[in-house]
Amino acid sequence: MDLTQLIGNIPSAVIALALGAVICFAGYRVRKAGIMLTGALLGFSLASDIAVRFLDQSTAAIIGVAAAVLVALFCSWLYDAGIFVFCGACGALFASGLLESADLESWLRIVILLAVFVAVGFLALKFVRPVMILATGFSGASSILSSLLLMGVAIPAGLVQLAVMLVLAAVGIGVQFATTR
Repeated sequence: MDLTQLIGNIPSAVIALALGAVICFAGYRVRKAGIMLTGALLGFSLASDIAVRFLDQSTAAIIGVAAAVLVALFCSWLYDAGIFVFCGACGALFASGLLESADLESWLRIVILLAVFVAVGFLALKFVRPVMILATGFSGASSILSSLLLMGVAIPAGLVQLAVMLVLAAVGIGVQFATTR
């Protein structure tokens, strides 16, 4: 079995769970890789979503990959821009988990997520370490909970899920504050 087959056999929920745990418990320590990865994902998503409206699928994918590389490098070179994008995306990820159960129009959901993205990004520029630890703790906990639910772990909906997520976030935030300077 080669590496491609091995990776192909790993369910995506397991990968999301592992990434969520890294983000929740070590988000500040892996900030440089996280900044580049978040920039790449943002660049790919935006560029390919726009390009697919005007071009065929394969050309849109190529444009998405090129944008992913450029935005990742931009976020790496301009550290402040990277912090803004990384923390803003973590905040928006957490907010989107909270908004899942809300019955909102799609445009309103987008406006709320964009506002959270910008607000958390600006706060992160002012208070880098604490905001980054809080943003990664909460978004990582949200990802862990979502992954566990996708894997079929029975966690009662509503307040129990919120409590589990908040406990995970609190532990992750505590670990990050204790293990970073």
